[in-house]
Amino acid sequence: MKRKRQSCLLAMLLALAVVMVTQAHAGATSEGFFIQNYLPKELKEKLKVSLEMRYRLEARDDFDFSETADRTTNETDTFHLLRTRLMLDATISESLRGFVQLQDSRIFGTTPANRWSIAFRDEFDVRQAYIDYKIKQISDALTLRLGRQELSYGDQRLVGGFDWSNVAQSFDAAKVIFAQKQFTIEGFLSEKVNIDLANPNNWYDDNEGFHGVYTSYKGLDKHVLDMYYLYRNSSEPVSFGPSGSRKLNELTSGIRLKGDKVNNFDYTLEYAYQSGEFGSQDINAYALILQAGYTLSDIPWTPRLGLEWDFATGDEDSTDNERNTFDNLWPTNHLFYGYIDFVSLQNINAYNLRLNLSPTKKLSLQGDYWLFYLDETTDALYNAGRAQLRAANQRVGSGYVGSEVDFLLKYAFNKNINLLSGYSHFFAGTFLARTGANDDADFFYLQSLLKF
Repeated sequence: MKRKRQSCLLAMLLALAVVMVTQAHAGATSEGFFIQNYLPKELKEKLKVSLEMRYRLEARDDFDFSETADRTTNETDTFHLLRTRLMLDATISESLRGFVQLQDSRIFGTTPANRWSIAFRDEFDVRQAYIDYKIKQISDALTLRLGRQELSYGDQRLVGGFDWSNVAQSFDAAKVIFAQKQFTIEGFLSEKVNIDLANPNNWYDDNEGFHGVYTSYKGLDKHVLDMYYLYRNSSEPVSFGPSGSRKLNELTSGIRLKGDKVNNFDYTLEYAYQSGEFGSQDINAYALILQAGYTLSDIPWTPRLGLEWDFATGDEDSTDNERNTFDNLWPTNHLFYGYIDFVSLQNINAYNLRLNLSPTKKLSLQGDYWLFYLDETTDALYNAGRAQLRAANQRVGSGYVGSEVDFLLKYAFNKNINLLSGYSHFFAGTFLARTGANDDADFFYLQSLLKF
């Protein structure tokens, strides 16, 4: 493991060196090529065409917390991800617009289990395909959107496109958008798109619905106030760790207040409460986000120091008449709770210290330190995919899951070429030691994004 860790750190240093060398020749860097430039003149105003290719190398070590198991199975935990997207954006008339996003997601150099996982693979499918109709008869600010689309709200802690994923996520939805400069409200009826490796992804799966209303007010100077109501219902059993699998009718109501560049301060406050029915159980759960940062704008590299506390309830007793585990819904969890993705906003008490640096306009660096505790040790540890990563099945006396350090490097060569690299180390804690394997874990990744 030490050898792998040293290799990861060396690769990070090499990536940084490449960036620094490239920066020295930034003046000679091309701004890229655009497919749009090759369209016939009469089409350019009506049709926008773009292509995006993303490659990522991932090296994972002891993601099952067992170095012994890795040696025994000779498990391959280094693989390559390739995602290609083709976007077509057509203006049909003053009131009508169409958008299509085709996506091809592939994985190379991995185990058979990963090779056929919907987390990594979905070859040539339709990720988005919708029409926008401006209802000008009522208001120029009113739009109806019908079809397969991405839903992304707030910081994406509860609903997001999950772009980090090689496959990402989208919804078949009907959405009404009322958007003005200072106020936006969206209402939608939707069903999440389920990935089918053998066939094109089906349109509209009747087993589960996800609907909501999301409002955002920007009339406060440097502040944004959001309020939302989200409803999830499933006629098929939904799993929540020790609570088992049951039918679901769940309402999430929440509020989010966010401020940016307020005398160099930034902050986020978000609270969400869940009620409803989980089989015969009542739902009573909540989550709370507190985040604050300060940017030293007058010194080199403009450092930002940030603090964060993330809390989501767990279930003390899975056999009583209440489910208290918070449902993280459909988020972009990789952005939060550590980049190794062992944690989600379910049964968690997480603390974060962050440092951001900007040596140049194109280069940004980030370092994180995380502490993770379970809210209830009788509930499970849920990973970023909201799946059960480890369950106690009994009282273990300690909810300390572990700590994590993350290092992140981002470099924008130009508006069409971006580089991302990171290294994470997870220090396994007492909860893991008392419930099974508890070796530390490592994660390295190197990603390039090209837009045409």
